[in-house]
Amino acid sequence: MDQTVKLLLVDDEPLALRRIRGFKLAARGFEIVGEAENGVQALQYVERLKPDIVVTDIGMPLMDGLELLQQLQQQPSPPKVVLLTCYEDFDKVQIALRFGAGDYLTKVMLSEDEFVSALQRTAASLRKEHEGTELIVRILLQELLLFPSENGLANLKQAGFAHDIYAIAIIRTALPLQDACAEELFAAEEEDHQRRCLPVRMSPDTWCLYFYSKQRENDASFYGWYSRQCGRIVGGLRGRKRIGDYVIAAGAVYHRPGDLPMAYQRAAAQCDAGFYTPSWVIAREDETPVFTSFPQERFRMLLADMGNAVQRGSGADAGALVSEWAHSIGTAFHPAPVQVRQMALAIHTQLEAFEWERLGETGQEVLQQKFKLAAESALHASVIVHEAKQMADMLMQSRPTASASGSMRKEIKQAMSLIAANYAGIELGETARQVSLSPSWFAALFRTATGQSFHDYVQEVRLNQARVLLRTTDLKVYEIAEQVGIPNSRYFSRLFSEHVGLTPLDYRKNDRM
Repeated sequence: MDQTVKLLLVDDEPLALRRIRGFKLAARGFEIVGEAENGVQALQYVERLKPDIVVTDIGMPLMDGLELLQQLQQQPSPPKVVLLTCYEDFDKVQIALRFGAGDYLTKVMLSEDEFVSALQRTAASLRKEHEGTELIVRILLQELLLFPSENGLANLKQAGFAHDIYAIAIIRTALPLQDACAEELFAAEEEDHQRRCLPVRMSPDTWCLYFYSKQRENDASFYGWYSRQCGRIVGGLRGRKRIGDYVIAAGAVYHRPGDLPMAYQRAAAQCDAGFYTPSWVIAREDETPVFTSFPQERFRMLLADMGNAVQRGSGADAGALVSEWAHSIGTAFHPAPVQVRQMALAIHTQLEAFEWERLGETGQEVLQQKFKLAAESALHASVIVHEAKQMADMLMQSRPTASASGSMRKEIKQAMSLIAANYAGIELGETARQVSLSPSWFAALFRTATGQSFHDYVQEVRLNQARVLLRTTDLKVYEIAEQVGIPNSRYFSRLFSEHVGLTPLDYRKNDRM
């Protein structure tokens, strides 16, 4: 409820109205927004002015105060009513109190203090009711936006929450924003008492901000006020480091309560439009994002080359490939956010096997964690790209491992490249033929160079790739088994469990918790 309480005075006696106008109500937090001569006129003013309290005489022509009270009580969210009575009206007062009147005063010898005290009691009761009503409204609004239905809209209207001028903004944060912090940050500045912002948490990291005007007529300056509020909120978010990355999408202004679910869905979709813009730039509903997919075959080859570099222990080559990918995001290609995140997680998994040999180096662990966190939660491409470049720099500064020394024969290096590119269907005999060695001699050289048999090495590559697919896709286990070259899903599950220590389904479940 607004700090200033709005009053509508209803009395057919001009002297009575003049007397009340003479009270110092503004200093006590009350504002007279209108005056009516009878109940019929008062109903029209209530519809237009939305007063918090109606102060009405009981005895009036056309429609008296008692009938006015009954009419008001039929409205979804009626104002409180304070009755002005004469001594002989007490029978009517008792009826009025049963009908829900908030208080009553006798007009004879009415003092300012007595009048203000009655208003304060009524306002306190109204504030208490509003607190409970607002909680209910938040729940109903959340249900309507998540599960649109005619019944949900009717429930919201019945709670008195339906506006002719409103807009929805969506805020997503990489880390959850605490309720108390959100309420403080999202509360609209009260330029007047006709506009408000109601924040509703939709998920741990997503808030819906419902901006609305109480005016029934056209509010020409509403959009400007709404835009300023969004700008102010962005400024507040920039100063809060604990929430990490964030994005805000501001929807258009709507005029029909029935459009609420559509307004929310459009604003939510706009969050992706801000993926390639700075975090402080608000994504608007009239801005349609255009995404260009990263070529699947190109990324598959890049990932295979990266895996090959990791197996060779070549940080320079692995880092160069990570850097190549990072520099292409947002320049040569603008993939949809979900594709960028999946690619980043696949790269992170590929790099997990890299053997660091910089003595005393712990920075790579921090960088790996930051890169994974960015891949999982960043709301802007620039955050993921930055962490990828940091990882690339660290890789390129690392010393080669022993397996990357010049002692490895070129035939074995060539074979490792073939495995990385065609791990699903590769065979020892065909690989030996392609590197111009006999199968037996090639097998012996391969074991000496890698410390593993050809079969075990290929199996490890397949299982590592299966980990990538389990983490970055929704493919079924048997589909992943076939894709990595182990068509027997039961055998694949047993191998995976021995290699990772978890079943494929448990691995996927743990990774997504």
